[in-house]
Amino acid sequence: MSETLSDRTVRRARIVFDTFRSIHDPRLGAWLLFRSHLLPEWSITAGSLGETTPEAALSPVGVFGVWRLLATNNRELARCARVFASPRAAFDAVVAEQARVEEMTVTAVRGPQSTTHGWVIRRGDRPVLTAARWYESASEAAAAGRAASNALGTAEIAQGVSIGTASGRRTRVVMNTP
Repeated sequence: MSETLSDRTVRRARIVFDTFRSIHDPRLGAWLLFRSHLLPEWSITAGSLGETTPEAALSPVGVFGVWRLLATNNRELARCARVFASPRAAFDAVVAEQARVEEMTVTAVRGPQSTTHGWVIRRGDRPVLTAARWYESASEAAAAGRAASNALGTAEIAQGVSIGTASGRRTRVVMNTP
């Protein structure tokens, strides 16, 4: 006789939102440096980001917003390709992208050294998502990109945003959603 299987819900990947306090935030600089290796055509510095973002577009809860795709164990799987003017703009973008995941393609990218590879997910010619770390081979990177694409389609979207403080700590606050 067999036992009844548990009705536990299956855990899914999550999409979380973060902010950078200013164009001088070292985390923003690191984010942009890593992205410049994957998307050289989008290479900008934190300083030039401030020049292209109108003050009126900045959010009162943070400066710039980004979203990240996390595995069920909270490991970062992917990062959004863009840095948004606010967490709200990042939220709206991920909702739209999640609905169009079947239109996305994964491309492996060679990193700064011969043993570093990453990936970029694009919808058409526009980058949407990038790797969050380096892989040793192009095939490993491509497989990780395909897994991230699959996870994006079913990921739960967080309703809060992580705000950086002057001390470097992070605080999570609820984002007003429609």
